[in-house]
Formats: sequence, C-alpha cells, structure tokens
Amino acid sequence: MICILGIVLAQATAQLPETIVVESRQTAPLVESSPSVSKISISDATDAGYVTLSSVIATTPGVFATEQSGEGSQASLFFRGTNSSQSVVLLDGRRLPEGFSGSYEIGRYRIFGLSSVEILRGPSSSLYGANALGGVVDLRLADPLTSTERGTKSIFEVGSYGRYSLALSYLTNNAREQKAATYGTTVSVTSTHDDGWRENSQRDNYTALIKSEWRLSPHLVFDLLGSFDHGQSGLPGQATSTQAADPNDWQKDHGWMLSPGLRYQDTQTNAALFWSHGDTTVKNYVDGSNFYGAFLYYQKFLLKRDEVTAFADQKFGRNLTLGIGATFESSYFDQQDLAAGNSTWTDTMESLGFWGRADWAATANDRIKASLRHDSFTDFSGKSTWELNYSRKLTKQFYAHAKVATSYRAPSANDLAYGTSGGLPLRPESNRGSEIGLRYESEKRNRLNWTLVAFKNELTDLIDFDPADNYKSFNIAKAETRGVELGLESQLTKNLRVFAAATTLKTEALSDYLGIVAKGQSLLRRPTFTLNLGTEFTPNENWTWGIALNHIEGREDFDWDTGTRVPLPNANFWRTWLRYSLNNGQDISLRIENLTGETAPPSALGYGAQPRSAYLSFTAKF
Repeated sequence: MICILGIVLAQATAQLPETIVVESRQTAPLVESSPSVSKISISDATDAGYVTLSSVIATTPGVFATEQSGEGSQASLFFRGTNSSQSVVLLDGRRLPEGFSGSYEIGRYRIFGLSSVEILRGPSSSLYGANALGGVVDLRLADPLTSTERGTKSIFEVGSYGRYSLALSYLTNNAREQKAATYGTTVSVTSTHDDGWRENSQRDNYTALIKSEWRLSPHLVFDLLGSFDHGQSGLPGQATSTQAADPNDWQKDHGWMLSPGLRYQDTQTNAALFWSHGDTTVKNYVDGSNFYGAFLYYQKFLLKRDEVTAFADQKFGRNLTLGIGATFESSYFDQQDLAAGNSTWTDTMESLGFWGRADWAATANDRIKASLRHDSFTDFSGKSTWELNYSRKLTKQFYAHAKVATSYRAPSANDLAYGTSGGLPLRPESNRGSEIGLRYESEKRNRLNWTLVAFKNELTDLIDFDPADNYKSFNIAKAETRGVELGLESQLTKNLRVFAAATTLKTEALSDYLGIVAKGQSLLRRPTFTLNLGTEFTPNENWTWGIALNHIEGREDFDWDTGTRVPLPNANFWRTWLRYSLNNGQDISLRIENLTGETAPPSALGYGAQPRSAYLSFTAKF
C-alpha cells in the first residue's frame, strides 16, 4: 500500500513534458531546446491580467517591448538591442505581414484566443529568412484536433480611461469517447475601446483568429489559418520641452492573413506545405505643426504579401535527421498621397530561398545542429546565412548550449521608396551572433526551472540616410550588442509561484548612425538593465493574488528640440492582480497597473507612463 501511495504522489507532482516548435519548425521537447527559447502560457498570462502581445512579451528575458502611450498603443520591440524592424512575428509558423518600415504593429495584437507565445532570441534567418536578425515571435493557436478544452469562453472587462473590452472564443471538434477527432475549429474575436489618458489618445481595436483542421488520413492533415485586425487611434504626439501634443493626428490600420496548408507526419518524416496571403494597410492624417513649421500629411501605405513555403525533415536511423526547405515570397507596396489622389511610389519585390539542415545526435549526450540558407531578391543583392548549434546533456533535465549564426534584415519599402544614395543598390543588414547558455527544466512542479545565456551580436551594413544626398538610404552603419539573460520560474509550494527575468545589455555604435548616434555611443532607448520579478499566491482553490515589478534603467533618448542626447530616468512599474472563482468556469478579476503612479517614460522621451489604472473583468466558460 505504501509503495502504491508513493507512485500516486510521484505521478501527481510530475508534469507532462513541454514542447516547442519555433526553434526548428518541428515539435521538440522544451528541455532540449536552446536557453534562448521561451514559451509563454496564455492561460497563465490571462489569469495575471495581461491583454496585449507587447505586454506579455516584455516579461521574457532579452526582449524589451514597450507601448508608447498605454495598453494597445503603438509599440516597439527590441530583441537583444536590435531594432523593431529586425524581428519576425508569425502565426503558427506563418509570417504575418509587416509594415512599410519592416516593423510589425504589435500593439494592435491581443493575446486572447492564443494557446501560447513562443519566442526565439538571436539570429534565425537560416530557418526563417528575411528580418529574423534579432529574433522570432510565434503566436500559437490551440490544436483543435487534440484539444480537450471544447466549448466557449468569454471575457468582459471595464476600467480606467473609458476601457471596455469583450472577447469570445469557441473551440469544437468531432471527437467522441474513444474516437479521435478528424475535424476541429477554434475561433476567437476581441473588441476593445479606450478613451486614453492623454489628449487625442482614444483607441478602438478589433481582432479575430481562426484555425481549422481536417485529418485526411492517419498521417496527413489539412489546415486553414486566418487572422484579422482593425484599429483606429488618435496619435497624441511627442511632447518634449517646447513641443505640445497635437490633438489632430490620427491613424487607421487594418490587416488580414489567410493561409491553407498541408502537413505530413509519421515516425520518420515531418513535412509541411503552405501558402499564405496577407494585406496590411495604414492610413494616417497629420495636420498640425512643430519646430519644423506647419505641415499636412494624408497618406495611405498598402502592403500585399504572398508566400509559398515547403519543407521536410527525414530521420535516418536513430541519430540523424536531415531537412530541406524552400520559400517564395512576393510583396507589393503602394504608397499613396490621398490629398493629391495619386500613388507616390509602388514596387513589387520577390525573393526565393532554399535551405538545408542537419540534426545529429553524435553521442547519447552530445548533439550538433547545422543549417545553411541562401535567399535571392529582385531589388537588392542576395544573402547567404548559416547556423551551428552544439548542446550537451549534463543530466536528464540540465543542458548546456552554444550557438554561432548569421542572419539578415532585408531593406524595407521605406528604405527604397525615396531612392538610394548615388543610385547604389542596398545590401541587406547583417548580424553575426554568438551565445552560450544553460537550461534546466524540472520534471516536478515544485522545483526551479531556469535559463542563463550570454550573447553577442555584431551588426553590419545597417541602413542609414545620407544627409548630403537628400537623405537617401545607403549601407554604412555598424553596431554591437552584448549581454546576459536570466529567466526562472518555480512553484515553491502548492500555493506559491515565483518568476523572474533579468537582462543586462550593452550597446555600442561602431560608426555614426542616423545622424543622432555617434561612433562609440550607446543605441537609443535600449535599457542597460531590465528586471521582471513577481509572485502569485493561491491560498485556496477560489482565491489568487499576485504582484509583479518591472524595473528599467540605463536608457538614453534624443531630444529633437535641443539636438542633444538626454538620459531617461530609471523606473519601477508595479502591477497587482486579484482573482476569485465564483464557481466552475466563472471568475472575477481585478488588476491595477502602475500601482505606485510611476511617471518616468516607459518607451521614449515625451511619452510618460500611463497613470495608475484599474480594470475589472468577468470570465465565463460554458
């Protein structure tokens, strides 16, 4: 009897092994992945009151994600000190369409309806191609064929500054008792309104996500992915020492993506083929003045993107896996002056990429991964990238990793629209990154899981704008970023969970860059140290209380009024949340953001922190 009881208790404390997809485009155990990979549970994030993609990404090590003027506003995303335009955002492995500058408007994405968010930090172009210079974010939807959480979920939230939000999700499949599902669909819709806390900062946002799957045979699945988002927001403007916020600026944006695909899997082969089409449109109206004088802009930026990707991995014996892949992309850009009623610049860019990869278990404890890719383009020179990764299993749950890789960011429409300096063709921006780290993932829930990584990025061919040639673009700038990342999480007791993420970062321009960063200076707005620290306490099955701190220090920005660099103050942003379960499937939650009323700007000079804000939500599952 004692032996049986011991077995039952051991099973109760063990957790199913976590898996990850973003590192190899194939499902793999999280414990074996690089410590530069993070997986965020959206269920846990939602319980803690997180709403936007940028806010939840900001809780991971190595990533500085910040919203300009409160939840859902325009946001910036810096992977290990790289720019917002040097990262990729995916939906279940399909690239979402970016904007004219190559950046993603991550502020308009909500996390409701997702299952998890997977983050890969560091150069990743050998697998994901253009713009995977700093890192990759993969938004993962639940698998409707295997999910047991069928039914409907709704969340209604009200709060400070006119906030009201309604979200609905539904998952269904045809699984019956012992019969596995052959069809399933998950769909979610979110609508949010904010009056905003600054003048002209009101926002309306709508998002929808869908994923349907049909099992055509025991090994072949057809899927259909879709996303839609629409937003309208006032632009409060950057108010510094002498410049007032402009109450007349506003912006509308919307985007959508539709992607059918096939995937095949058996004991030896994993393969996928998909096509995706995405549109994104940004329309802005700016009517006001600043220190430059009066101006009027009424513009529309349109991007249409098609992608066809195919890849396959084949196992040869127990220790070797080889893979190949190919991607064709076509992007159409149209910049329109709506006031004049004409297009000011249009272009179609195409690219073709091929890659190969190998995964070799050299011994029972040593593993080597290598990949090589080449991309060719119609509008600029091609680029070859590679990656070499070594890992060693120190114990069953403890791994050491080392990685060296190259990556690139393709010139954006914004870089090409106004011509290049001297008529010379642009080269893609490049990165040679290296890292070494450790990952420990416990088999038991009450043990500590942690990652530790030291990294370095060497950035070359950065695109700048030549003031001597009407600010046309050219490749000139160089920079370096390096630092250390630490992440940890532990269920210390049945009732107490703690979590933390810390990053030290040093950036240095190796040449004059953008006319506002001189050689030897640090890059703007990147903090030298960030810390996210929190705890969640569950005294019984009904109540949960949590509190977390986001500490930021060591940032500098550029004051356009004075033409000088200025330090931004260090900041501590506290948040707390309280959740009560009324009955099975119904919760009431209260969260308070910026608990102490911190005023230091979380993002940039002139954009102060959103004041203390409270939000009350009701969640129902049925």
